[in-house]
Amino acid sequence: MVRVNGGRHSPSASRPRPAREPDKGRTRTVRTVVLWLLALAAVAFTLTVVWGFIRLDDDLDNPEGGFSGWQCAGQSGTCDP
Repeated sequence: MVRVNGGRHSPSASRPRPAREPDKGRTRTVRTVVLWLLALAAVAFTLTVVWGFIRLDDDLDNPEGGFSGWQCAGQSGTCDP
């Protein structure tokens, strides 16, 4: 009869295996990168909105290029050709 060491019923097999832990360093790095990308997206969105308000304010103060229909007052005559 042949005996095989390390089989299912051997004493070494009865020890519980340690659970695999996720790589904490990699998880932390991915989380950091995602948070930085979200922060940059928020800054870009804020700058876009601020730039839009600046352009609108300039267009309202200096209507040389002409107003759009939504910028015209109903009875003011400022948008009449």
